[in-house]
Amino acid sequence: MNPKRLRALLFIPLCFIFAALGFAWVTLRYDVQAAMIEFIAAGALCLICFLWLYIVRRDAVRIILHAMSRLDFSKKRSVEMFPLPMAVTDVNGGIVFFNERFISEVSQNNGIENGNILQFLKDAPLGAVLSNQGTNIFTGDRHYSVFSSETRLGDKPLYVFYFYDNTALKAISLEYEQSRPSVALITIDGVEEIQKNYSASQFGEIRLGVERILGEWAADRNCIYHKMSGDRYIMVLEERDLAVIKSSRFQILEDVRAFAYQEKPVGVTLSVGVGQGAGFSESESNARQALDMAQSRGGDQAAVKNKDSSYSFFGGISKGVEKKTKVKTRIMASAIAELMKASSGVFVVGHRFPDLDSAGAALGLCAAAQSMNKPAFMVMDKSKSLAMPLVRRLEEEGKGELVISPHEALSRMGKNFLLIVTDTHVVDFVEEPELLKRASSVIVVDHHRKSVNFINNAVIFFHDPGASSASEMVAELLQYMGNNQIIGKLEADALLAGIMLDTRSFILRTGVRTFEAAAYLKSRGADPVRVKKMFASSLESHNRRSGIIASAVMYKRCAISAADFESPDIRVICAQAADELLGISDIDASFVAFENGGKSPGGTINISARSLGAMNVQVVMEKIGGGGHQTMAAAQIAGVGLEDAVGRLRDAIDEYNS
Repeated sequence: MNPKRLRALLFIPLCFIFAALGFAWVTLRYDVQAAMIEFIAAGALCLICFLWLYIVRRDAVRIILHAMSRLDFSKKRSVEMFPLPMAVTDVNGGIVFFNERFISEVSQNNGIENGNILQFLKDAPLGAVLSNQGTNIFTGDRHYSVFSSETRLGDKPLYVFYFYDNTALKAISLEYEQSRPSVALITIDGVEEIQKNYSASQFGEIRLGVERILGEWAADRNCIYHKMSGDRYIMVLEERDLAVIKSSRFQILEDVRAFAYQEKPVGVTLSVGVGQGAGFSESESNARQALDMAQSRGGDQAAVKNKDSSYSFFGGISKGVEKKTKVKTRIMASAIAELMKASSGVFVVGHRFPDLDSAGAALGLCAAAQSMNKPAFMVMDKSKSLAMPLVRRLEEEGKGELVISPHEALSRMGKNFLLIVTDTHVVDFVEEPELLKRASSVIVVDHHRKSVNFINNAVIFFHDPGASSASEMVAELLQYMGNNQIIGKLEADALLAGIMLDTRSFILRTGVRTFEAAAYLKSRGADPVRVKKMFASSLESHNRRSGIIASAVMYKRCAISAADFESPDIRVICAQAADELLGISDIDASFVAFENGGKSPGGTINISARSLGAMNVQVVMEKIGGGGHQTMAAAQIAGVGLEDAVGRLRDAIDEYNS
């Protein structure tokens, strides 16, 4: 019996007994006969008290023995000698009984405050314990699994709690988890480009310097580190060491980036892919996929593929390395041309709310398919298009039938049709994702840094994060697809407009290949004046853009503004405002938020993000569910208001700067 309950039960009757004895003692001085009667009454009261206490204790023991019978023991043991800590409670958790093991192991001889089981469950929900599924708790310095069994005393329900000490098992489980193997694959980015700038002996010293940094980093870990080839390395390490590396946010990336040869920065970076899995084989396979993901996002970063197939990213602050060789482009052009020739027709689709880059690349590929006598169409929802100047020009030149709606594309989709996706590789961003399921073959042409939810059924995945735009990639492909007469002035203008949009008129992410593509388009009749007219806006749009810029506020070297008006051109206006905000001094990035869908409950908050390279806005947008490129990204947030979306944006900026 609970000692506190016992004392409480005895207190009141004992008070009456002592009071009766006191009165009898006083009465004895005056009336012996009356005193004897009072002594007899006190004795009877004492007898009744002990009889009542016996009945209560017997009922408690009967309750425990009844609960014990539910455990199906072959022999009933004494409850006090039960091998596990045990307590019996009422429906509210009040303890009515506990054994010696409970007081010595669970309570640790500290007594039972308030006499309630909840103080020992350590915030574990009582319902979870009573559901017969049990729960795990940590109290004192021990781990317990707590289970319960229900019994009844008449109409009164009671619960028996059993505490199983699994501290040793938890320690073994923790050691098992922390010792699980992870595989890391490491490669040096852009070795060919670095090698061109140094002699063989100098490049050898640079490589040795990088390997020294890697070796010292690996020596601090309990791992296996081995060089696989000239610029590839493998590391096998335990989960506990990987956790330390994660907590430092892969400091090795910064250490290698800061490497200098003869006191001059080399610009060497690493790509790291880490895989976790059930065993070595699965971990190594996941590491390869993670490394491919890191390189597809521009390198200079680490990608970790977790056991649940989700990804974690670290680093990624440098620009992607531009690959000057066009060998891959020539191979891709040949393969795409073969698929076009073998198909019955070609549909080219871009991302939702297609811009001039997406539409320009699509038009160029349609022209390539038509040059092979294949029917080709651009799939676009005109009501949501940001490339209407190009669509209107197509209609003016009698080529409006090239543009069809997603619904019409689904109805026309037949056997052996080829689908080409431009300017996106994310399934959810495609104008009509259903086309991906119905097409016989899928080709992806994109320049954005790779995201997790990429199109995985593409027969050709032409992905180059070093390119300035999808239009640049298509312009290069067209040069290897046959004769130079594939495109005319209209297609050349569309492709040049796409390049100018994503490079902001050849300011950002431009390389040798960008100007070579522009030169090719110029030779095919592209006119910068006609292209410039595609970017023209109305006076009303200009005034609204100016209002967005005027209302911007500074936050940690970022300009943040919110557009609280409705306009059919709000996407274009906000994107242009984000671009113009970068022209203000001391601004590393600009963010413009606006409501899509007006004030309706189904609307979302869109955020356009821009930078000049000082801040990776892709990483910031990924933290709130978006993505994009290092200098141009966006995000959509559903179910929140404009102020809440700006608050989430500020939190993402804080996390980026932490």
